[in-house]
Amino acid sequence: MTSIPLKNNPEESGRILKHAWTVTIFTLLSRILGAARDLVIAHVFGAGWVTDAFVQAFTIPNVLRRLTAEGSMTLAFIPLYTEIRERNNPEEAKKFAAKTLGLVLATTTVLTGLGILFSPQLVYLFAAGFASSPEKYDLTVLLTRVMFPYLIFVSMVAWAMGVLNAERRFAAPAAAPILLNIGIIGAAFGISPWLEEPMIGIGIGVLLGGIPQILIQIPSLRKVGQSFTPQNFLYDQDIHRLLKLLGPSLLGVAVYQINIIVLRNLASFMPSGQVTHYYNASRLSELTLGIFAFAITSAGFPELSQHTASENWEKIRNTLRFTMSTTLLVVFPASVGLAVAAEPIVAMLYLHGAYAWSDVQNTALTLQAFALSIPAVAVIRLQTSVFFSLKDTRTPVKVALISIFVTGLLGWWWSQSLEIFGLALGLAAGTWFQWILLTLFMLKEAELRKNWWPVRSSMLYLLASGGMAGFAWYSSEYGLWEKGPFLLDNWLVFVGLLAGSALFYALLLSVFREEQALSVITHLKSKRQRSKVDK
Repeated sequence: MTSIPLKNNPEESGRILKHAWTVTIFTLLSRILGAARDLVIAHVFGAGWVTDAFVQAFTIPNVLRRLTAEGSMTLAFIPLYTEIRERNNPEEAKKFAAKTLGLVLATTTVLTGLGILFSPQLVYLFAAGFASSPEKYDLTVLLTRVMFPYLIFVSMVAWAMGVLNAERRFAAPAAAPILLNIGIIGAAFGISPWLEEPMIGIGIGVLLGGIPQILIQIPSLRKVGQSFTPQNFLYDQDIHRLLKLLGPSLLGVAVYQINIIVLRNLASFMPSGQVTHYYNASRLSELTLGIFAFAITSAGFPELSQHTASENWEKIRNTLRFTMSTTLLVVFPASVGLAVAAEPIVAMLYLHGAYAWSDVQNTALTLQAFALSIPAVAVIRLQTSVFFSLKDTRTPVKVALISIFVTGLLGWWWSQSLEIFGLALGLAAGTWFQWILLTLFMLKEAELRKNWWPVRSSMLYLLASGGMAGFAWYSSEYGLWEKGPFLLDNWLVFVGLLAGSALFYALLLSVFREEQALSVITHLKSKRQRSKVDK
């Protein structure tokens, strides 16, 4: 088996790793606080119908957020912004960004008004099963109305993320979710106890967390000569081009969100608590993706957009190969680790307060299904960014439209016997199907038929992950997980399991002399040495 060397520019590789590290650190802090937020909610409210109502209500503005901002808008905006900056000058790019902000504000304000007005219909669309319980349904409608203005706040943050990421500034956007989690945790203790329906306080906390998310972006925006000052976007040629790109991309993101709607709707007909089990399992899966895979993709996307603007195919392939290899380096062991150690992880995080052992078991089982999808989700995210950087928004849409039927059909079929686990399993199967189709479409592009997939590295990652899985499974047998976090021995086993698995994986890769892992270690060592010199 021969190794094809990574030809990526060392300066660019270092830049991607540096930015990915920045995103990873802030995302890790955010996810830790996010987990703390979920733990607070689980401890106070358990996995009953009240928590189910909050989960569904919070899902609705989040789906629209991904449609209008973090999904289609960001992916379509960065390549076009980069092209305008490279083609003309930075001033034209700044004007384009300000006009895009005007478009975002106008769109989200209208959507917020309509969302508040039609909240009962939206709740029925997302959770038709709640209609059989008027109390649950009414609370979900009320929470939806309380939290809908958050859509405006988070869309402004997503716009700032697009501008700052295009200018290779990643810290402020990555840090923003930390403030949302602080707002929710603060509201749980400072507002909820004073209300007749305490869960309303959590909804208010979402709004309170949205405002500082905007404020923290201002200093970074000023450094690149930008601000939250919108300009008239009507009749602008570049905005018209953006809308043309947004059309297919919006449909593509909408298809993914339809998956969420379908699966959540199916979950709403299941016994009380199943929606919460599904939500908590998906949050742990998203934690893994956010900390590792999405950070690398976010850092590599501006580089891909710049190479595409200059039509440098060799650099596109090299950047894609480097980013792909770095992504797989972390998502393979993360996926395997979550699957093998699902029960210990969920027990140590959630087994307290109103969250029972049966809730832990259901959540862990669902998490195992989600873990299967992690590598495919990470690669799809990267492949989609390639299509968007090439301004090909139609191909991801075609693939998404096909995969939604696979996900929905399998999710419905398996949920008949496996309940919430079947829904998660359907999503995992549909995700892998989507990855296969995207790969086949990428190979149709002549310039992408040449080597960009790190074959040897992938096989070594899988081999090392398999060895790590054996270590993790053996270690987990020493824990009494039914006792949860209240047994000191469990903490010793749990920390040893996580740290030991990571070290065992790294040891195997060093024995295999895997190139990408060694290059990442070299980069981290040089970074550490530079920090010592600076001190």
